[in-house]
Amino acid sequence: MNQEPENVIPESEIYNDPQLVLSVLSNLYGKVNWGQNNGDYGSYNQLDEANTCYGSPWIIFTEYDRNSWRVRDYGFVRSVNLFLQGIRGSQNIPESDKMSFEAEARFLRAWYYFCSARSLGGMPIVEDNVYTYDPNVPIETYQLPRSTESGIYDYIIDECTQIASYLSDEPTVNAARANKWAALMLKARAAVYAASIANYGNSKTPDLKTDGGEVGIPADKAKGYYELALTTAQQIINESPYKLQISDPNNLGLSFYQAICQKSDNKEVIWALDRSVEDKVTTNFTSWCMPFSMKDGVQGNALGALLNLVEAFENRDGSDPEIKTTDESGNYVFYDSADQPFLNKDARLWGTVIYPSATYRDEPVVLQAGLLMNEGGTWSKKISNLGETLEDGTLITALDGPMATAGEKFNKTGFLVRKFLDETQNAGSETRNSDMWFPRFRFAEALLIAAEASFELGNKSDAAKYINEVRKRGGIKELTAETITFDHIVNEYRVEFAFEDHRWWDLKRWRLAHEVWDNEIGGKTSQMYALFPYRVYAPGDENDGKWVFEKVDSYMAPNPRNFTMKCYYGSIDDGWISNNPKLVKNPYQ
Repeated sequence: MNQEPENVIPESEIYNDPQLVLSVLSNLYGKVNWGQNNGDYGSYNQLDEANTCYGSPWIIFTEYDRNSWRVRDYGFVRSVNLFLQGIRGSQNIPESDKMSFEAEARFLRAWYYFCSARSLGGMPIVEDNVYTYDPNVPIETYQLPRSTESGIYDYIIDECTQIASYLSDEPTVNAARANKWAALMLKARAAVYAASIANYGNSKTPDLKTDGGEVGIPADKAKGYYELALTTAQQIINESPYKLQISDPNNLGLSFYQAICQKSDNKEVIWALDRSVEDKVTTNFTSWCMPFSMKDGVQGNALGALLNLVEAFENRDGSDPEIKTTDESGNYVFYDSADQPFLNKDARLWGTVIYPSATYRDEPVVLQAGLLMNEGGTWSKKISNLGETLEDGTLITALDGPMATAGEKFNKTGFLVRKFLDETQNAGSETRNSDMWFPRFRFAEALLIAAEASFELGNKSDAAKYINEVRKRGGIKELTAETITFDHIVNEYRVEFAFEDHRWWDLKRWRLAHEVWDNEIGGKTSQMYALFPYRVYAPGDENDGKWVFEKVDSYMAPNPRNFTMKCYYGSIDDGWISNNPKLVKNPYQ
């Protein structure tokens, strides 16, 4: 009983050994995976970017869950604060290293508070305190009230300001650890979020607030937050070692994919959730979402991009981005190839989704719902089981689909998701999986924050300058001070950061979510759509071998998206209030 355990390291030793400190810090990094990310392909099913393609339609979805991606984890805050206690009391670690370790931990804590604030509004701020229960101390001592919504954003901003100078100026390996620029990116994002809520929360949803300010930010604070967001973003743009990465100006689509998905020599990603095959920290996103026809293992086609997202990508010549399926008389529009409708689009589309005949691992992905046949002068569609052919060998329905029916391992929307698919051989095998990272901050966001803040502050010339820097990677038309609108900014965030955990939060902070996802059956933005390609099989007809497309409701999402006012903030659970009566509920509870 007196023998010291050999498998437990005393805390007094941990904080005197830099390697052990780094191990504890690494553990904290591993706990901050909140929100959508490519470790869970199913997390992309709820928005207007993609649908899962396994099983049957999600008919129970009638409105959004207000608690989607809600974050409340004071156990994590306590872990950070215990770490801060330990590192501050260390006797053997140089002061500069202690400050750097402390700054990283405080960054992670600030990131937690940000993720909590964007889902719940103002929440209790523990600061550096570590509470240990003492029955002789009044219980009210441990019960903290909620911060105001502006107060929690101010706390995040202040923390990032204080820690930035103690963090490295240089990029970290695979962007896995926070540096000065990650702290400034969080500061800029927190400022622009607070500014948006102060601006649009009052102009569009003035009743969405609490009496104590736990929800809602005064309108007169908007200008100051926009100014802070702009100056911080400009600092990153002008002083950081990062840049908008365009590796090959002659292949903008591939360049966009590489800027996000390739770690080697990456110049754009500032902070990311990193993974490593060697350390067996991987994701099965590629295994589940790659084309089944090219599978490395036994899965595939689990996620299909939606037409809603595809049509959000502008055409390079400025023409209407909607895919034309019929002419004004209702006749089919015939295309020379399966990929023709997409070749004129913003090049970032190629780096985001796999459309019909686009390549994956240098092989074209065949997406074909069936054949369009001319029988007696009447066009009719013919579909089949996956991979079946006519007697002459003509493919009817491709192995990858799309097909609107229950089942798995075939596509149901007409598009696959390319972003975060690993092109490394065997990255989709169940025995290996992929070390694909998940970027949390990219240089492009600094440019769009600068564009948004400039626009809101009335400087449309600078807004156009910053947004054009991002738009050039897609090869689309430049905007001017006369042509730029708020809608351009909204859409630019959408296409640039698709599948990167921005869309849900952006529409909420702009108070647009209830307008975009308004429960309108057949609505342009609320209904989810697929696009099915058919190859023309009509020997002797001038259109033989060409392609037509059919726009259909997404089979997996038959109900329109319905975002109600209560969904702007998650709920404060009764159990939380029972433990802490100082908490107040959010609106619409």
